[in-house]
Amino acid sequence: MRFPLWLKAALLSIPAVLLIVFLVLIAVGWYVKSQMLASGGPLRPLMAAYDVRRYDLELAVDPNQKSIRGTNRVTVETVAALDQFEIHLDDRLEVGSVDVDGAPAEFDHDDGLIRVDLTKPWAVGDRHAVTIGYQGRPKRALKPPWIDGFVWSETPSGQPWVGVTGEADGGDDWWPCKDHPSDEPDDGMEIALTVPEGLVGLSNGRPLGNVVNADGTVTSRWRVGFPINNYCVTVNIGPYEPVEIAYHGVDGSLDERLVFWAIPETVEDARRLWQQMPGVLATLGHRFGEYPFLADKFWVAHAPYLGMEHQTIVAYGAGFSDNDFGFDELLLHEVAHEWWGNKITASDWSDFWIHEGFASYAEALYVLDTLGEERYLDYMQVLRTRMTNRVPVVEGADLTAAEAYSPDIYGKGAWVLHMLRLLAGDPRFDEIVWRFAGGDDPSACRFASTEDFTDLVEEVTTWDLSWFWQRYLFTAELPSWAMSRVQDAGAERIELVWDDPAFEMPLPVQIGDRRRLVAMPGGRARFRVDRGTEVVVDPDREVLTASP
Repeated sequence: MRFPLWLKAALLSIPAVLLIVFLVLIAVGWYVKSQMLASGGPLRPLMAAYDVRRYDLELAVDPNQKSIRGTNRVTVETVAALDQFEIHLDDRLEVGSVDVDGAPAEFDHDDGLIRVDLTKPWAVGDRHAVTIGYQGRPKRALKPPWIDGFVWSETPSGQPWVGVTGEADGGDDWWPCKDHPSDEPDDGMEIALTVPEGLVGLSNGRPLGNVVNADGTVTSRWRVGFPINNYCVTVNIGPYEPVEIAYHGVDGSLDERLVFWAIPETVEDARRLWQQMPGVLATLGHRFGEYPFLADKFWVAHAPYLGMEHQTIVAYGAGFSDNDFGFDELLLHEVAHEWWGNKITASDWSDFWIHEGFASYAEALYVLDTLGEERYLDYMQVLRTRMTNRVPVVEGADLTAAEAYSPDIYGKGAWVLHMLRLLAGDPRFDEIVWRFAGGDDPSACRFASTEDFTDLVEEVTTWDLSWFWQRYLFTAELPSWAMSRVQDAGAERIELVWDDPAFEMPLPVQIGDRRRLVAMPGGRARFRVDRGTEVVVDPDREVLTASP
């Protein structure tokens, strides 16, 4: 059979086209990977030798040049002897100077690290200050808030609108810091932010005032009175206008002003959205303890990206619309991070679910407390659709943020808490969550691990729940059950069996018009029913399982 020449040419070109597509995919993958920095992971020995006590960051932002210029004074206390100091900063930025305790020091800057030679070794228990001057064009966010960096945008009227994200990369995208979740500045932080006159610059902490400079810029100063994750340090810059509402607290004794900073085009949308915020804070505060950072502030800034849980200045960039459950899901989720992520922080990214799973479950608890049990169960089904069950919720240790991140730290993490509520009952479950959140001390920031949580659960319940944690936190595959019915002297014997005899999760069962929670000791249960009685296992899909 003879083929036309054009068809022969087309067939011969297919391998070349496939090769080109393959090479393009490789190039795109390489480029995307090059736009991501590693945050966390194994702690470098030289960084493990000191504890950050305080940061004093001064930053000038030029939206026209898309550049920054800054200094950061890092106060540290040594926990081991040191003859060299290391701190992270992205190589896109140029370090101009480093001082150690006020004296110029020799340094080099490459591979994302500033290494400083110490003329005199530091002894254990010493306190020292290292001041770093730097400038340049910082990494630009490729897909915020997932692929991080500065976001240089414009409002609809063409004015500069600037933000930054760093959860995956860490704060070293744009300021020198010890980029590891295990170390936060115990004594807080001060931030001085300089922006062009006519724009509003916002940052973390309590506002200390503004100064108009002779060069046509304005410097605002901020004091962060609590430890803070380095990825939660942020700036928001734009022609912002404040929208305010009063908050009276969980017990009605407060008189705080909550502020949403909107760009001019969204003031009315913000005003409408902001009406729900006092109720959101009070509802979450009832569950977890009062909003933890009242001594600083509670603000939200309209951002040119989807959102992020920046401490005391949450970034919001969604569509100002409520979901089918009557609240703005993105806003509530990011606000919940003020407790789960900002107050209670995972010191290793392998426990990432403590941030995202608890914040996602906070959405469901909000539905429970405002709409009731039936709608709460509906919301849990929404969260169920977001799971993949491809990797365990908790896997390994000393992970980077990118290594630990998966969709299941959100929805599946929330389902772990949901099933724990089913297992423990409301009184015990409420006590567990309240205590883990530090509800008795609403302003206390602390690190927490998965082990801390499981230990607390087993203390409150007095149960050994290793089978529960192993299957839902440390295993990707979901458990499954099977039911059999056997005729037995005018009745029927029902047997329920889990796929693992060590797994003892009880199952809700509808037997005729009665519902009961069936215990599964040894992974199985047997009971008798009248012949022909309808038996429906888990009718409301309350248990996370691979079974239908």
